[in-house]
Amino acid sequence: MGVIAATDTHSANPGGLVESDWDGAVTGESTPEERLRPGLLTSGIDGNPGGMAGVWAKENTRDAIFDAMLRKEVFGTSGPRIRPRLFAGWNLDQGLCDAPDMVAQAYASGVPMGGDLTATETGAKPRLLAYAVKDPEGLKLQDLHLIKGWIDNDGKMNTQVLSVASDESGADSLCAVYTDNNFDPAQSAYYYLRAVEPETARWHSYDCAAIAEADRPEVCSNGAYPETIREMAWTSPIWYQGQ
Repeated sequence: MGVIAATDTHSANPGGLVESDWDGAVTGESTPEERLRPGLLTSGIDGNPGGMAGVWAKENTRDAIFDAMLRKEVFGTSGPRIRPRLFAGWNLDQGLCDAPDMVAQAYASGVPMGGDLTATETGAKPRLLAYAVKDPEGLKLQDLHLIKGWIDNDGKMNTQVLSVASDESGADSLCAVYTDNNFDPAQSAYYYLRAVEPETARWHSYDCAAIAEADRPEVCSNGAYPETIREMAWTSPIWYQGQ
């Protein structure tokens, strides 16, 4: 499986993803008062602006875009146009983040998101290139998380979240080459990347502020919904089949 994201609106406004200027998921949510009420399914106060799908295609053509989706070289975001990339290989250069041809080298010696990392007989540990660029009009990035998942010998599902790059003040891009020193060649696993922005206000906070304090509904002050969110992006996984 690969990862994408999308909106599910019924307002003829696909791509309307800005938390501070969301008009709701359906045409009946045209005012803050209407959006702050419970709606149909995940609409109204329970809804959100939705996400966005990203595709790493070789060119901007229909065939190239569908080819990229078929090989799962795709990603999803919670709204911002964050651009993450993930590669894995046995011989990725440790200094790849500083290479001017970083992506070309990663393709030459590894596999991209959505791909299968084939086994090696050398006893090497997999290296992963984690890279992301901020939304050109959005906030700077704060963290890159590499998520590893596997099923142990008892059949139990396991997930490990690794912070591989971080900048508390925010960065235009973040990059890291990570070696999985706990890799077990006999154990199947998957890896995917998560790029994270700093906390920002949830959309309903803006709608509450637009209503006179005396007229605000209870949801604006009872803490039933979080006041902040973290926008982020997720890559498709890279898969390894244990031997």
